[in-house]
Amino acid sequence: MADALDELFVWTCSEGEEAAVEPSIAAQAPQVSRNDEDAHLQLSAAATALAVEPWAAQDARQFAGACSSAVHFGLYGCCVVRDVMSPAQCDALADYVDVRLAEACSFVEESGLDEATYVGDVFGKLRCRQRRWDIKLPMEGIVSEAMQSLGLSLGQLLSAAVGPDALLTELSCIVSDPGAPQQPLHSDSRSHDPGMLSALVALQEVTRAMGPTVLCPQTHCLAGSELLHSVRPHTDETAARVLGYQDRAIKEMSGTHVACQRGSAVVYDSRLIHCGGANLSRAEGGARRRMFVATFAMPGKVPRGSACTIRRDVIGRYRVRDFLVSGGEEQ
Repeated sequence: MADALDELFVWTCSEGEEAAVEPSIAAQAPQVSRNDEDAHLQLSAAATALAVEPWAAQDARQFAGACSSAVHFGLYGCCVVRDVMSPAQCDALADYVDVRLAEACSFVEESGLDEATYVGDVFGKLRCRQRRWDIKLPMEGIVSEAMQSLGLSLGQLLSAAVGPDALLTELSCIVSDPGAPQQPLHSDSRSHDPGMLSALVALQEVTRAMGPTVLCPQTHCLAGSELLHSVRPHTDETAARVLGYQDRAIKEMSGTHVACQRGSAVVYDSRLIHCGGANLSRAEGGARRRMFVATFAMPGKVPRGSACTIRRDVIGRYRVRDFLVSGGEEQ
């Protein structure tokens, strides 16, 4: 089966190195609107033709000078970076998340709360919550170490895209089990201005059957949101249940199901149209999928939904620059 990573702009981090970018180049979205008919109608074709050349198993530094990764990210709004975390680190964090999830579910049940609607100290807001959870994580131990690894690998991209002063607004792990439905296509920002970025690190291999994240390259702009509006029959979660809608919409927007290796980071501009895929039954190859999530927003940007899934004791305490130094401690 072809690796879905081959549908995206891919970088690889060698041990101790980070995905190289030109720090002076800020990520920018294509400036197009519905009035620009060609850009609007050909948005999907452009994303397919231009954004899909992969760089598999190569050190990002080899092509940083000739083709800035910051420019690519700004143009297409997404990328995949391999080897952001080691296999051992992913395994340990996956075990930790499983324990935290079990504890969270027990807390909700014992408190007499409805797990499908509860948002509070342990779970964040999330679309299509059947067999899907967004667990808030503390900044301690293995989680802090994971953030240090993320900063080491993605530090230059984060600095170029949102700046060193961008606040950590989300620290969680999204978990889906077999039977989790596909989410409706959406973005995590109501604004068409840049300034927020999310990184989802796979804590295990993610196959097509496990419902990988679906990304629609080059839709982090007004034309992208208008295209989604034109193909979406509803504005809420009922859209995900309209027979055939999701497949048609993903095709219209050149969406890619990002199956990926353990330790790979799926990085996207929060304006980008995306969704979590359907995790099939175990008989069909489905399995637990855990994605460690960190979102950063420029000062003044207001996250919404899952982009602000963060514990109260972590809110406002960490910025990009805190993960560009040893230990990820506050400066």
